[in-house]
Amino acid sequence: MRPVRLTMQAFGPYPGREVVDFRHAVEAGVFGIYGQTGSGKSTLFSAMTFALFGQASRSEQEAPTLRSDHADPGVATEVEFVFDMGEKRYVALRQPDQLRPKQRGSGETKSPHEAHLFDATGLTLEDITHDRRGRILAEKKVRDVDDAIRGLLGYGPEQFRQIVLLPQGRFETFLAAKTRDRLDILRELFDVSLYRNLAAHLKRQADEAEKRVSTERELCARRLAQEGFESAEALNIGITAVRQSQTELQNAEDATRSARDAAHQALTAGETLEGRFHEAEKAATALAALSKRQDAITALKEKVRQADRARVLLDLERHVQRTGEEAREAERFKAERTEAARIAAKEAIAAAETAVSEKARSGEIDALRRKADELNTYRAILANTVQESEAVSSAECKSAELRDKLVKVLAGLETLSKRRVSGLETLRTARLNEERRRAIAERLTVLQGALEKALAFDRSRKAVDAAQTAFDTLSGRYTKAEQRAREARETFENAERALSGAQALHLAAKLEDGSPCPVCGAQHHPDPVTGHIESAGLNDAFKETKAKWQTADEAARRTANELAVAKNTLELRQEDLRGLDVPEQSAEALREAVEQTSEAMNAHGDPADIPSAEEAIDQLSRRIEAGEAERERVRTALSESERDHASLKAALDARLSVIPDALREPKALTSESERIAKALSERQTRLEAAITAETQASRIAHGLEKEREAAETALTKCQAAHQEAQDTFLMRLTEAGFDQDAFDALKPAIRTIEDDRSRIEGFSRDLAVAEEAAKRTAEAVHDETRPDLNALKGRLTEAEAALASASERKSEAQQRVRHLQALRASLAETLKRLDEDEAHTGPLRRLAGLFDGKNALNLDLETFAIGAMFDQVLEAANLRLSPMTAGRYRLERDMDAGRGRRGLGLQIFDLFTGRARPTSTLSGGETFIAALALALGLADIVETTSGKVRLDTIFIDEGFGSLDTENGSGTLDLVLQVLNSLVIQNRAVGLISHVPLVQEAIPNGFYIRKGVGGSRVEARGFS
Repeated sequence: MRPVRLTMQAFGPYPGREVVDFRHAVEAGVFGIYGQTGSGKSTLFSAMTFALFGQASRSEQEAPTLRSDHADPGVATEVEFVFDMGEKRYVALRQPDQLRPKQRGSGETKSPHEAHLFDATGLTLEDITHDRRGRILAEKKVRDVDDAIRGLLGYGPEQFRQIVLLPQGRFETFLAAKTRDRLDILRELFDVSLYRNLAAHLKRQADEAEKRVSTERELCARRLAQEGFESAEALNIGITAVRQSQTELQNAEDATRSARDAAHQALTAGETLEGRFHEAEKAATALAALSKRQDAITALKEKVRQADRARVLLDLERHVQRTGEEAREAERFKAERTEAARIAAKEAIAAAETAVSEKARSGEIDALRRKADELNTYRAILANTVQESEAVSSAECKSAELRDKLVKVLAGLETLSKRRVSGLETLRTARLNEERRRAIAERLTVLQGALEKALAFDRSRKAVDAAQTAFDTLSGRYTKAEQRAREARETFENAERALSGAQALHLAAKLEDGSPCPVCGAQHHPDPVTGHIESAGLNDAFKETKAKWQTADEAARRTANELAVAKNTLELRQEDLRGLDVPEQSAEALREAVEQTSEAMNAHGDPADIPSAEEAIDQLSRRIEAGEAERERVRTALSESERDHASLKAALDARLSVIPDALREPKALTSESERIAKALSERQTRLEAAITAETQASRIAHGLEKEREAAETALTKCQAAHQEAQDTFLMRLTEAGFDQDAFDALKPAIRTIEDDRSRIEGFSRDLAVAEEAAKRTAEAVHDETRPDLNALKGRLTEAEAALASASERKSEAQQRVRHLQALRASLAETLKRLDEDEAHTGPLRRLAGLFDGKNALNLDLETFAIGAMFDQVLEAANLRLSPMTAGRYRLERDMDAGRGRRGLGLQIFDLFTGRARPTSTLSGGETFIAALALALGLADIVETTSGKVRLDTIFIDEGFGSLDTENGSGTLDLVLQVLNSLVIQNRAVGLISHVPLVQEAIPNGFYIRKGVGGSRVEARGFS
């Protein structure tokens, strides 16, 4: 992944829209991001992480908190990140959850998290705009965009923070991670799913095989235990014992069956004899019961005879009752007609009196008719004056409207006048306030300029002091280095002369006249070197002093170069300082003055819009003039309307003088006419109703009197018929020999006479049958002894119970034998099969156990595979760590670390001590170097082994302050040399640092400038 452009809006300390173009920085290879503490350097990394994954570079920071506190409420927080992947170009765009002002009304509304991913391949950076970002790959749904970006990059946010973006304070996370945590990180980076799936598959198969065998063995043992046996041998012994018991139980069953058959035959014979005795007793009992009913049957026969004689008198009695009912009904009807005739006569008298009263008020009808004629005359007059009345009303309405309009015009003029007076006062105050604001603003501008110059002068002076200190330090170091180099050279030259002299003595000792010199070739040697040969150790001294001289000389030249750089830096800083004016006041005093002046400016509020206020006053004046003209026009129109109304009303009043005032309105006249008409109609209706009621009441009273006379005649006839029927019935009753009580007593018997005759006949038949049955059954049990059935049933029950018990015991024994034999056969087959399964799956289970970590190293297959990749990571990391630590440290795996999972432990090997120790024992600077080397090695191996993951650029956030410089040639230089070597591998490195030497060594990059209203990004060092 190679960053191209980062655009932030209202993000972190950046209130506006900041665009960071990485193209020149990536081309430079190593670039820096510098700025004051809290200016927003790390926010660039958070913006990239958020654009890709919706998270900040620090995982504990929530995305909604990334919004800038300096931003305008109407500006949305948004990050756009353009990046390349090989030959492809992509654009990631995100907006976090945020509160924004409502478009209508007051208050805020929450906008949800939105994300977009575009394929911008083929578009230049200048072509990618707000309206044109390329082809949409995923949008709106955050989950879809997250999945698409993970698919492109090949890793997620946690891995991004480990191998691409190393946030502030997180260098040691991977270095100090536990084995399990490191396993999770490496599992995401290296695809070892094949080994994990293979181990899981083998473990699943082994577990299933082992579980299957153990389950079936446990089932076999449980089946034996349920039958009461501990083993298969105990089962065989049990089967033999049950077979012997089965034979004994068969013999017992045969004996009990014979006893049961004998008891059953005896019971059958006893039950037959007992049946005959029971029939004889039953027949005798039935005959005795019938004999007891003989007297009752005789009395019943006499009762039937009497009822038969009385039954002929029932018709006569019913005739008497019917005539009596008719007489009573006639008497009731007569009473009703008499009462109705009385009431009708009374109502006829009342109706006659009402008719007389109504006829006496006939004069009121004439008066009402005259009043109606008078009202009709008034209506005609009003009809002739309708147009004149409408004209009066119209004139009156017009006057009222004009009066209302005049009131409104006067009120409007008063309001406008007050607003103009108030506006003039406000304008005067605004002009005065604006003059004061202008004076304060001019002073604030002067103070801010002076403050900026004072701060620049202080910074330049501090830079000169720092450069002077560095120059003085390097001067001292150079003097010492030069002295050491000169001394080392003198020592080396002495050693060289000593070695040369010894070599000359050796040569001179071997010279002979006539023999050529091995140096010059002369055969004559007039002045050979003389002296004692003491050359032991001179060669070693020569080599040692030469090496020391070369080292000292190299150090002196390097120090001279550094001193030249420091001198150049000092001269540049001094030149910058000489170009600045010395401030008259200190920066602190100027800052306090700026704050006081700003407070005074704020106290005057926002600037006033004086031209708008003046324009408003002019508009009010024009509106007042127009209102005064309108007022005069309305007053004139109102006077004319009131004169017209008075004239029309006087003429109308003269025409209507004959009509009472209360009836001059058409509605009132109509209402009065309707009232008179209604009263006249009611009076006429009541008179007619009274006459009609008198006639009807007289006719009804006469008809009811005739009905009363007819009812009285009918009553006399009914009473005579009833008396005649009663006399006839009493005569016939006496002839039959009954009185009334005796006749009434026989009425129930008359109703049941037929049933009683049937009962008598049935009794005679039953008696004859019972006598015959008693005789026959008595003869059947003659000379027989009655059996004891309960004793016979008891003996049979005991015999059957004994037989059932014996049969059940025998069946149980037979079933037990069959069950145990089947169990023995089933278990034998199952145990044989289980032994074969255990032997067959043994290698599988042993291999699955080894893959699952059941081995001497406690390593599972996945961890072993990741460990192999981890070895490559450590090898690549040591290529970085060795030059950064002058060859002292080497990272290696700790195979014994941890009680659980092992194989991914990490320790540091110290060449100075020749021993390995935990990484936690490293110092802060050493920990930073080791973690940095590990991260770089991890990035190398991830990119090498993964076809998808590309790490064209990595970012490092802080940590350089923990490194020593040792006068400019310490660990920091070694680290920077390693970072510069990454450029050769076609990989860019971006880093954040506040260390001055880092900024001087790597001038290319970006500078974050912090201000009161937020921060902004400036590019540096790019031509």
